[in-house]
Amino acid sequence: MDKEIRFLVTIDTEEEREWGSDYKDHTHYTVENIQWLEPLQNLFNKHGVKPTYLIDYPVAIDKKAVAILKRFLNAYQAEIGTHLHPWVNPPYKEEPGVVSSFTHNLPRELQFEKMKVLTDTIAGAVGVAPVTYRAGRYGFDGSTLPVLEELGYTVDTSVVPFRRGKKSYEPSFGYLENIEPYYPDYENVCKPGASRILEVPLTVGFSKKVPVLLEKNYFDLPNIGLRRFMKKTLDIDVYWLRPSYAGLREMLQLSDAMIAGGHTFLNMMFHSNELMPGGSKYCKTEEDVQAYLKRLDAYFDALNKRYNIHYVTLREMAALYSPR
Repeated sequence: MDKEIRFLVTIDTEEEREWGSDYKDHTHYTVENIQWLEPLQNLFNKHGVKPTYLIDYPVAIDKKAVAILKRFLNAYQAEIGTHLHPWVNPPYKEEPGVVSSFTHNLPRELQFEKMKVLTDTIAGAVGVAPVTYRAGRYGFDGSTLPVLEELGYTVDTSVVPFRRGKKSYEPSFGYLENIEPYYPDYENVCKPGASRILEVPLTVGFSKKVPVLLEKNYFDLPNIGLRRFMKKTLDIDVYWLRPSYAGLREMLQLSDAMIAGGHTFLNMMFHSNELMPGGSKYCKTEEDVQAYLKRLDAYFDALNKRYNIHYVTLREMAALYSPR
C-alpha cells in the first residue's frame, strides 16, 4: 500500500472585514459568516475530512457562532483551536493600526495577556481548552513560542514557506530547508530547535518538482522575466494549498508535487468568511460560494482516489510527530 499522507484543513474562523480598513475593537465587527459553514461541514463529512476551526475572540463570544461550532465539535470529527487578531482581542493596550495587527510586534507580556483572555474564552465557550494556534496575518516569531508553551498549547501552524513581508514589520519566513513538521528554534522559527511547540507549516510549494537551487532562489528571480517564462513555458509556479488562491488543477499539481517529493502531510488553509456571499473578496455571490464548494468537492474526490489519505486535526499532529 502507498504511504499514508496526513491531511489537515485549518480554517481561520473569524469576523467579516475588508483588509486594509481600520483596525477597530471587537464591538465593530460581526460573525454572520459562521452561519454559512453548514454546507462546508457537510462536504467534509462526505469525504472524511476532520477540520480544525481556529477561532478568534469575536467568534468565541458570539452565542450563535459558538453553538454551531460546538455542534461540529461534538457531532463530527472537528477541532476548535485559536486564532488571534490582536485588534479585536482585549486587553486593548496597544496603539491600533497595521503594525500592531501582527502579534509578533507586540510586547511578549501583551501577547500573553491577549492569548490568556482568548484561550480562557474559548475554553469557557466550547468546554474544551484549545491547544492549537495560528497567528492572525501570520504574525509569528520566536517571541510567541514561550507564550504558547505557558498556556498549554502543543501545535502552531503560522509559518508560511516562501512568504516574504513587503514591510519590515511584516512576518517573513522565506525558504525552509525542510517543511516537514518540526519543533522550532526560539531565535528562528524556520529552523528546528528546543521549543516544545510542534510547527506544522502551511502547504506552499511548486507545481512540479524542481532543483533545490531553484527552490532557494526562485523569489530572487525577476518576476516579469524568468519566473514568467517558467510559468508560461514550463508550467512551473508556486501555489498555496488554498482554494481561494488556486484552482482545482493548481491544487492537484501542488499536492502531487509535494507527495512525490516525499512529504508526509498537506495543510490546506482558508477563511470562514469565504463561505459567505459577500463575506470576502473571493466569494461575492452565492454562485461563487457554490463554485468554491464544488472545487473543494472535486479536489477531495480526486485526492482520495490517488493517494492513501489520512485526515487529521491539528491537535492530532502533536502525537503523530512527537519528538523521539
